[in-house]
Amino acid sequence: MIMLVVLLIASMFRQGLTVVSYGDNFITAFPENLGFFHPEHPWNYLKVTALYDDTTFTVFYQNTQKDLKIQQSGQTMNVLFPKSAEVYQLGSSTASVRVTSDKKITVVSLSKQATSTQTSVVQPTVNLGTDYLIPLLDYPGYLESFNLSMLVRTTMRYSSFKLLIINAVNSQNTITVVRQTSAGAQEETFDIDPYQLVQLQNNNSVLRVRSSKEVAVILTHPCVETGDCYCNMIMNQILPTKFQGLSFIVPSIFKVAETQLLVLSESPSSLFHNGTQLEANPSGLLPFSNLETSQLVNASERASLRLLSPGLIVELIPDTMFFACYLLQFSTQNGKAVVIAETDSKDDVRTHNGLLSASEWTEIAGTKYSSTEVTIQDQRATIWHPTSKIAVYMLEYVRMKVLFGGPAIPITEKPDLHGCALVPGAFAVGPDPLSWTESFEFCKNNGKQFACPVSKAVLKDMADNLTTENGTGWIGLRRSLLTTEWYWQEEYEPNVDYVHWDDGQPLDHLKGLCASMSLDPENDFKWQSARCCDKKKPVCYKRPVCLNPSQNWFLNTIP
Repeated sequence: MIMLVVLLIASMFRQGLTVVSYGDNFITAFPENLGFFHPEHPWNYLKVTALYDDTTFTVFYQNTQKDLKIQQSGQTMNVLFPKSAEVYQLGSSTASVRVTSDKKITVVSLSKQATSTQTSVVQPTVNLGTDYLIPLLDYPGYLESFNLSMLVRTTMRYSSFKLLIINAVNSQNTITVVRQTSAGAQEETFDIDPYQLVQLQNNNSVLRVRSSKEVAVILTHPCVETGDCYCNMIMNQILPTKFQGLSFIVPSIFKVAETQLLVLSESPSSLFHNGTQLEANPSGLLPFSNLETSQLVNASERASLRLLSPGLIVELIPDTMFFACYLLQFSTQNGKAVVIAETDSKDDVRTHNGLLSASEWTEIAGTKYSSTEVTIQDQRATIWHPTSKIAVYMLEYVRMKVLFGGPAIPITEKPDLHGCALVPGAFAVGPDPLSWTESFEFCKNNGKQFACPVSKAVLKDMADNLTTENGTGWIGLRRSLLTTEWYWQEEYEPNVDYVHWDDGQPLDHLKGLCASMSLDPENDFKWQSARCCDKKKPVCYKRPVCLNPSQNWFLNTIP
């Protein structure tokens, strides 16, 4: 049985590690992008989005240092770079781009040359590492796998994939490149100066990159044939080995047979789909047809998976790295999003404009998930779930074909009822016993609202964050005077779908129109009904600070 890429050096992995793609320190570079049949001036720029108001960031390129400012949370500034920023020569270069910020930001790079367009989420330096497994991709074999003609084969410059290795620290960094040769694995060691980079050919030979300090590693090709007389640069920022997983949902992105999987694993790893082991061909690519619906794939050992199609490479999100909220950034309006959510709560997926407008969800066999593809009209959007984790991919199309795409930008791991919570909500108990109405006013006058444990998850969050108290406290639940039905005070969740009543509760409505909660953990924070004029301490909640993406953007140019 043919195995996939195998390296014999063992290492330990942390379980459940997550990639938060915002930060205050980034480093990247612009790989060469050829509009092969259209020698136009390329556009290379960074999309910098502020998560907080009054964010100042600095862009470093060559000998240039430029300070910029974004006034409001959710706004984006496009920073345009000259053509000279493209890295086209092999060997060392000083063409890296650094961004530092006084507050958290996200950074997306975009390269556009005629019909050749590519975006990539730039990982903050906290996500970088010192150990990377490299996909074994042979360009002629890649073309053959997809039955494409070898139009770009005249020079070595365009007949192989490339690796950009960028030193992410302000000190010399020792790099070790492990190559596959006929004589076995061989190592090459060299040094990179602070914040410099080196570009290497990766003609189905580089197995691994190790470094003494953190580096960023980008897999790229300047002009991959797409089969219809077009080329498209591909770019994939490789994640360190610590971010691998065991279970993946392959999203239904392409809906064509021309889709293959590329697998990397530290130790011998096999893939299983519908109980059947997938076979790799000699190039290391696995044919994966029937992607009309999303599919579950499990690995026997921790691995990383990439989905390949002509002109496109997409990193897959392991199920351990699902998030509650994602930021999407498109180059034009009407981009596409593939959303994977738990089947039981799929109808609760939301965007910054309200509930996600998904006409059809498809259950994913062997999982608790379903998936859908939707059109997002805005260029910047959030997709989030109030109670569970999801996965989101963003895609853009040209002539009804996928042009480029990849995972959306994960923002928050913990679900929140209000959106992408940048600053989490906070619960607090008032100091003095008050009536229910007085308690409502107390919370409101202190910049808060009544606590509303509308789900088991919210109740647990509240219980975990309240200080130990005695007695009972008022919560935002009461009966209607007209119907005697219970309802939540807050407008975003009036219906009562979850209850946590104590034994014998609630009492007859004549004895209690308002709801209180035990503040004693020994009593499991059970609820009781009570007369609204009784005196109890108010249980208040301060809403989180959430990300609301702005559709306004600004342009700045690096000379």
